[in-house]
Amino acid sequence: MKIYSLLVVKDEADVVGASLLDACRWSDRIVVIDNGSTDGTWELVQRLAASEPRIVPFLRYEGPFHIGLRARAFRAFRHEMHLGDWWCVRLDADEFYPGDVRSFLGRIPWFYRTVKKSSTDYVITHEDLDEHLLSGDFAVDRPRLRYSLPTRRAERRFMRHSPLLVWLSRWRYPHPWGLVAPQRIPVDHYQYRSPEQMQRRYDNRQQARAEGCGSFSHETGSGWRDYLRHRDQCHREP
Repeated sequence: MKIYSLLVVKDEADVVGASLLDACRWSDRIVVIDNGSTDGTWELVQRLAASEPRIVPFLRYEGPFHIGLRARAFRAFRHEMHLGDWWCVRLDADEFYPGDVRSFLGRIPWFYRTVKKSSTDYVITHEDLDEHLLSGDFAVDRPRLRYSLPTRRAERRFMRHSPLLVWLSRWRYPHPWGLVAPQRIPVDHYQYRSPEQMQRRYDNRQQARAEGCGSFSHETGSGWRDYLRHRDQCHREP
């Protein structure tokens, strides 16, 4: 069973090294598209790929973001896949899979075609900043990020390979999806890691919206502080 993971990055230099190496535990290939990073993300991906053949710096694309970027990687590598293999159709640079992904997917009955994630979405709280808990170094700060949103988000992450799959550039995922497994794979999601990263994330997404991207309509804040939470609004992770 092969697992090919498709990753689009932009300005994720603080986290992408850790997430790529973590995904190498269970991915046979990680196909990376960089969407015009200016913080050294693409150069870091290339350095890691020089010593880790599972990381493939596939494309540096500097045009406007669109949801079908991963479709390019899918179409380029689908000839290497066979029945029984899996695509991680959306590997995000800020997501970590804490368990044994290969074992989890191996237990999914054959008639299910799609697996969703159950996401623990970590946040930065006002109290974290008041207590000066964060250093700006994700490797140091990750165990200090202890609070998450109270709900668990479910989105498609894995799909079984089939010669019938089609992925057009205007689609977020390939079709047909097939039956969705009731089992959801756990993910630790660190979308907020420091005030500087949060502001850069916000700016990049506002730019994508201005350029006509149909995603990120949920980004309704006016800056990084709008994404802070109070601890009494959150779940404290063990």
